Amino acid sequence: MKRICAWCGEALRVLGSELDAQDIITHGLCKDCRYHLFAQMGMPLSEYLDGLEVPIIVVDGSGTIKTANQRARFFLKKDLPMIEGFEGRDVFECVNAQLPEGCGKTIHSIGCTIRRTVMETFSTGRSRLRVPARLNHATPGSTENIQFLISTEKAGDAVLLRIDAADGHELQSV
Repeated sequence: MKRICAWCGEALRVLGSELDAQDIITHGLCKDCRYHLFAQMGMPLSEYLDGLEVPIIVVDGSGTIKTANQRARFFLKKDLPMIEGFEGRDVFECVNAQLPEGCGKTIHSIGCTIRRTVMETFSTGRSRLRVPARLNHATPGSTENIQFLISTEKAGDAVLLRIDAADGHELQSV
């Protein structure tokens, strides 16, 4: 799949194999167009993100959530003060993060698709598209296994984490 800038047409990158590059084109914004678009519109990032139809979470290189749009807040059942500035493990309420070793330090965390994919995108700049992920969500008195798809893209000093339903239906909250 080839990704191009929706404004200037500049080739951004190829997602997936080179064979797919000519078949499907998806659009994003290059760094220059993104800067100019936001500057011209005078639109705050939070307002832009809230206009998107899918859950988007902005994560920094340490795994701390910078912000999340309305769809993500609905999915997580949390308001911004319960999200911004907190680590992903606390926001997602993963049962493995509650173990004494903490998030990223248990045998379970090593295989965490969400953490691994976000950190990989942050360090390499390589986007990931519709990666199957599973969350062992801690609920009062039990654990709920939630499956969904995640996509990541590096944007400056953060990673945009998109969450989609695994079955193609509307995403349910955790």
